[in-house]
Amino acid sequence: MIALRESQRALFSIHDVMPGTMDDVGELLGLCRGHGVDKVTLLVVPGCKWQSADLRQLLTWQAMGCELAGHGWGHRCQSIRGLKHRLHSFLLSRDVAEHLSLDERGIVRLMSDCAQWFSCNGLGCPELYVPPAWAFGRVRHAMLTELPFSMIETLSGVRSIRQSRQQLLPLLGFEADTWARESALRSFNSLNRKAANLSKKPVRVAIHPQDHRLRLSQQLNETLGHPWKPVSYRQMMVDGTN
Repeated sequence: MIALRESQRALFSIHDVMPGTMDDVGELLGLCRGHGVDKVTLLVVPGCKWQSADLRQLLTWQAMGCELAGHGWGHRCQSIRGLKHRLHSFLLSRDVAEHLSLDERGIVRLMSDCAQWFSCNGLGCPELYVPPAWAFGRVRHAMLTELPFSMIETLSGVRSIRQSRQQLLPLLGFEADTWARESALRSFNSLNRKAANLSKKPVRVAIHPQDHRLRLSQQLNETLGHPWKPVSYRQMMVDGTN
């Protein structure tokens, strides 16, 4: 595994936070903190059957310093639309890239509903929005400025809506539930580690609820054990990190 520099800046996120993954998310947060990672963003899926106990847990994690981010609505596609979406589904996202099954108006409505859910449940409106599978779809910038989110993360990096600025950031992932995905992610992570060393930009470390039990669990542990300098998405955008 290609070594990264000590004190390399990193953005840590746990995806797919929903009622059915709360136990796994708790375990992953414990794993992160055990390695000294004290800044973690939780990507929350609002359109699930949330119970009072689940919402209290989100509030507890938020009080512990976790940032919350919007992560779609139902985390499932209504349908597969067009060749591009079909290829994306086959190669990467399966049936979770729900933005790709919507037109511009549908995407904006989904994002608006997502933001409102957080506010209605006393969680505050997140600054960051991450579409499932990082697949955003086509939305004009003028439409995004009407939404309360200030940042959008896609596969290539993080976009500031207010400043109309995109930061291209390397990404590491570990959701390898098949041999093919393991092989692809090992190559993907190797390339992104090289990019991180060359660019000196923050590395995004994206964790999914089952990753500590899947085929790249050892690589995940080794990655978390690196002497990082964790930063939050908010801090990165405020500081104008390059």
